[in-house]
Amino acid sequence: MIAIRIVAVVLALSLSGCIGRQAKFAPVGTHDILSTDQIEAEWPLEWMTLRPAEKDEEANKEGILLWLSRDGFTIQTMLLTKRRVEAEFKHTRKKLSAGMLPQEAAEVVLDNVRANPDAVDFRIIENAPATLVGAPGFKLSFTYRGNSGLQRQSVLYGCLDKGMLVTLSLDAPKRHYFQKDLLALEKVKATLRWIS
Repeated sequence: MIAIRIVAVVLALSLSGCIGRQAKFAPVGTHDILSTDQIEAEWPLEWMTLRPAEKDEEANKEGILLWLSRDGFTIQTMLLTKRRVEAEFKHTRKKLSAGMLPQEAAEVVLDNVRANPDAVDFRIIENAPATLVGAPGFKLSFTYRGNSGLQRQSVLYGCLDKGMLVTLSLDAPKRHYFQKDLLALEKVKATLRWIS
């Protein structure tokens, strides 16, 4: 009987090592810096973070490093992604290339956002040059209507740097939350940097 318990404990411990890092929901400032984190920023303290699980295939494919929200992810979401330049986009299957100009990359990203079936009445507000993590990039601002019928607004900063597409975005209901949370995004963008 003791041998069976020992085998069960050893098996449980070995299986837990195979699972990898689990998704983690925590207040800003309480998460560990992971070896995969190559970017850091000063995140708004009153917000919560959600890191995807290590084995989350969809999050890994999209390059999602971190989601943030203050009032709930259906209300407002700040999102940091870092994905390989040659990775396919989910909705268009298009790819970027390392030599693309920022505005060319912006068009590919915009095509993918526009192709999302969950976003209707899509309208571009701005497509302009910008910088992110110290690299030349782009800023996309747009509105759309979500599945619930609620009008939403998004701003997405992006750049191609170190063989990666890095994006930082905010998505929130247009009527109240977007303008309220835009300053938080701009503060994060100003502090976003590569870890040496």
